[in-house]
Amino acid sequence: MPMTSQRPEAVTVPRRSPTMTGRMRLARYSTQAAVTGIVVWVIVKQFVSDGSGAEGLCPFGGFETFWTWITTNRTVKHTHPANLALAVAILVMAVAGRSFFCGWACPLGAVQGAIHAIVSAGTSRIPLLRRLRRRTTRATSSPGGWAQRLDHLANFGRFLVLAWALIGAAYYGYMVFREVDPWIALINVAEFEFNLAFVMLLLVIALSIVIRRPFCRYACPLGAVQGLIAKASPVAIQRTDTACLGCDLCNRACPMNIPVNQRTRVTDTTCIACLECITACPSRDALGIQIALPLLARPSASGPTGASPAPAAEGA
Repeated sequence: MPMTSQRPEAVTVPRRSPTMTGRMRLARYSTQAAVTGIVVWVIVKQFVSDGSGAEGLCPFGGFETFWTWITTNRTVKHTHPANLALAVAILVMAVAGRSFFCGWACPLGAVQGAIHAIVSAGTSRIPLLRRLRRRTTRATSSPGGWAQRLDHLANFGRFLVLAWALIGAAYYGYMVFREVDPWIALINVAEFEFNLAFVMLLLVIALSIVIRRPFCRYACPLGAVQGLIAKASPVAIQRTDTACLGCDLCNRACPMNIPVNQRTRVTDTTCIACLECITACPSRDALGIQIALPLLARPSASGPTGASPAPAAEGA
């Protein structure tokens, strides 16, 4: 008698509340807007009074001047003790909540995200551009594809920039990264100074049209610091395979192109703790925040964690 395959019964999983996801996004956007507003206020105040610049609000300046400060008891040009205090705060934040600053407070990251979202909303109304954007997204998120491998390789650019910025500042006694830092160009945009940093800012803006947060993903040294420190964080996004719907929405929502559905615990150094994967997931129990000691928590999987016994279906 020929064997007949029986379709397994679908597993019903609770759906995530749209109200909860809406509030989570509202909290994130409100925090970004508040921090960006404070920075804009400082920039305007600087431009009007010609006083100290908004560079004092940059945490990375504390890392750049740290070696000079402990060896000479002085800070490098364009930095002061406020940068050191902010750098310590970033380290504490990275341990307590991973790269929370990047996903919830960084003004440059917020600008990149806003540009991409606005352009994407506009291109969605044009069929040709919509298809092109979808093909680009599929190419960069396809497991093992050339675009994803290139994206993964480019992520290491952050660590090269970090090494160059820290070693250069310690050796030369000034911030070598400042010459090309788009953040510096952004806070000095009112001065209309055309230099290499301004060119980098224009490049970041242009790339943000087609790539989500390109500077964060490929060149931000502060993000590299937080990603490394976050490895010691007990906080991470945890994925429950049996509650996963296999819809791939978490991957599409991640601005850092992390294959969330191939992880058990998201501990990638590129994770910015924006929680967009959680808000995009329709299954209430598939993704969530877990607090556990890094050595005792379930590690990230190098590939798919395994399929559920049966395809999951959404439930009320």
